[in-house]
Amino acid sequence: MKRLKGTLLATCMAAVLATNGVAQAEDVTFVHDKGFWSEAFQEVTKAAETEAGVKIVETPYATTEQYKAYIQASLAGGDLPDMFTWWTGASFTELVSTGKIAPLDGIWEEMIASGDYDASAADLFRVDGHIYAVPLLLARWVMIYNKEKFAEAGITDEPKTWDELMAAAEKLKAAGITPFNATVHEGWRGFIWFQELLLRTDPAAYNGIHDGSVAYDGDAVRKVFEIWSDLYAKGYFTDPRSNQEIEDFAGGNAGMYLKGEWVVGSLASNGLDTDEIGAFIVPNITEGLPSAVVLEGGPVVVSADSIDRPEVQEAVKFWASVAGANAWSSASGNYLGNTKAAAPNEIIAKISGDMSAAGTAAYLRWWEAVPPDLQGELVAELNRFMLDPTMATAEDVMSRMQALNADYWANQ
Repeated sequence: MKRLKGTLLATCMAAVLATNGVAQAEDVTFVHDKGFWSEAFQEVTKAAETEAGVKIVETPYATTEQYKAYIQASLAGGDLPDMFTWWTGASFTELVSTGKIAPLDGIWEEMIASGDYDASAADLFRVDGHIYAVPLLLARWVMIYNKEKFAEAGITDEPKTWDELMAAAEKLKAAGITPFNATVHEGWRGFIWFQELLLRTDPAAYNGIHDGSVAYDGDAVRKVFEIWSDLYAKGYFTDPRSNQEIEDFAGGNAGMYLKGEWVVGSLASNGLDTDEIGAFIVPNITEGLPSAVVLEGGPVVVSADSIDRPEVQEAVKFWASVAGANAWSSASGNYLGNTKAAAPNEIIAKISGDMSAAGTAAYLRWWEAVPPDLQGELVAELNRFMLDPTMATAEDVMSRMQALNADYWANQ
């Protein structure tokens, strides 16, 4: 993790004190960095109090960096919230290694024995044989499209091949509709198209960049930037500088939007209802590759100091229950993986069916798979490319990314 600046640490510690001052001893504190879901979280906390008799007090943080700083300060001070959200992958393993996160193997045994969850659903949250989280969401990253814009452009079928996707993009452009919505809003989004293009061209390289065995300035990554810069040169992307990415797409500024399924609820809250959009798994670029999709698995973890409190255990169990999953999906449009709960929307049900039919393999999202110490600086470089999407910029970006990558792995 980056070294914390004194002012930011002071701000976060003040927030800790403010949060602790609101919650009562018997309450369950729940902290997250997803303010856009704050109202949805509150619907779940209301259901938890009504149906399970447990009071959960949720506190959002405005930015991811502030949130990370708060958790780091809480780890150092030994005063973690009872429950909080995090990310899977390398940063999750790092968090668990502190010894401050409670294993939830017993709770998962109940979840699986009841038939609510498949045993495989725990794999994203497993470290050294133990399970350390329940799901916040399980989201596939797919291409969302505006049905009205497709109709305006004369597109009648969802693209099944890369050539068909490019033909759809050209039809949209010819109709005066920007094909793809993509920005650097909030600083973290630069990896989205990078990860997708690498997965669609070379899945082995996609895995390799995460463990240091594949270089960011090698042929596999250069091919990604060549494709990406060509799409920009053709005018297929929206202005990357917009700070209203979700609102833009909901307002009809583009035909397609590469995003996690969780965006469906956000689009609906901004006026683009579920029946007005469709979704499909992005087709491969390299011929002969098996069907694949990027998977984001958000965890909810529990402080080791809190797990023995009965109200905390009840809160965790309610969150993962059918009632909790239904409350969460109804309020946010997110899927928890509870097999007995209702599908949050038609998009998620449709993608699940498509994956089952195609035998689609799931790959961990770049954000979670990359070492946490590299996250911020690497995505900043990808953002830099999006703001000046030429191959000249790409070469400099690749060189910088690989320098950071090589330095990190040399010290492991």
